[in-house]
Amino acid sequence: MFVLLTQVLVLLLLITISFRIWRLLAGKENSLVSRLFFLLTLTLLIVTFIAPDSQVGRSVIQLLAIFLRPLGLSILLLTIASALITNGGIKNPAPNLILTALLILILSSTPVLAQWLALQVERVAVQTVQTDLCCGERAGAIVLLGRGTTQPKLPYRTQIQLTATGDRIPYTAELYRERLARLVIVAAGDRHELIHPTNEAKDIQQLLIYMGVLPSDILLATESHTVREEALEVKEIMEKRRLGRTIILVTSALEMRRAALTFTQAGFKVIPAPTNFSTFIPYGKRKERVSFQDFAPNAEALVLSTRVVDEYLATFYYFLRGWMAPSL
Repeated sequence: MFVLLTQVLVLLLLITISFRIWRLLAGKENSLVSRLFFLLTLTLLIVTFIAPDSQVGRSVIQLLAIFLRPLGLSILLLTIASALITNGGIKNPAPNLILTALLILILSSTPVLAQWLALQVERVAVQTVQTDLCCGERAGAIVLLGRGTTQPKLPYRTQIQLTATGDRIPYTAELYRERLARLVIVAAGDRHELIHPTNEAKDIQQLLIYMGVLPSDILLATESHTVREEALEVKEIMEKRRLGRTIILVTSALEMRRAALTFTQAGFKVIPAPTNFSTFIPYGKRKERVSFQDFAPNAEALVLSTRVVDEYLATFYYFLRGWMAPSL
C-alpha cells in the first residue's frame, strides 16, 4: 500500500512538473520545436521507466546517472552558469550555481563526509550479517553477485585481475569450504563494454576452482545484468534443480540491503553475507582515529560518495517498481 501511494505521489509530481514545463515552452520562440523536443524527452523517460533493461532504457539511465552524481551535477551547474556569463558580466542565478557546484564537489570529496554517507548504508549490512545456519540447516546454494568483480581477460594479462569489489569471490570460496551450502551460483553476465563481449561468470568460475570449489558444484547465471534479473534467473535455476528457497547471498555491503530485499521479493529466504566494506564501523573498543587527512578532499572520497549516490538512486527506483520486499 505504501509503495502504491508513493508511486501515485511521484506520478502526480511528474505530471505537475511536465505540465508547467509545457506551459512555459508555449511562451518562447520556436515553441513548436521546443515542445516536440520536450515530448521526445518525456517519451524516452517513460520508456526507460517501463523497460529499463531495453537498449533505449539503459542508454537513458546511463545519461541521467551522469548528471545525478556529484561530479556530473557540478559540471552541469557550472556549464549553465558559464552560459550566463556575457560581456564580462554574470547574470543571476550564475553566482549561486557556481557556489552550489563548488559545495557539492567539496563536500562529496571530503573523506569524513563520504565515509559517513557510506556508513549509513553499510550499517544495515552489519546488522543483517548471518552466515550461521540453525539446527544443522543447509542453504540450497551460495549466490555470488559477481558483476564487476573482475577485469576483462586480455592476452597481456597473465592472470584474471580483480576489481575493488573482487573480495566477493574469495569470501564465497570460504563459505563453500565451511560447507554452508553444496552449490555456488555465480550471477554475472556479458561484458557489454567490449565490442566482442566475453562472459564474466566464466572468469569467476576459474577463480573459484583455483580456490577449492569443485567445478561440478558451480552453476552459472549468465543472462542477467541487474539485481532484479539475477534474482529471477537464480530462482529459475534453483527451481529446476529443486534446491529449495534458502540462499546465502554474497555481495558488497553497500548493495546488500537492496539485493537481499530483491531476492526476498522473488521468494527466497535470504541469509546475508556482505563483504567489500568501504567504511570502518566502530565495534566495541575498536575505533578508528580521525586525522587531518579525513578533512582534506580527495578523489577516493568522491568515488565513494558517487557509489553511495548510485545505490540510493537504484534503491529508490527498485522501491518504486515494487521489486523489494518490505523486510527480510
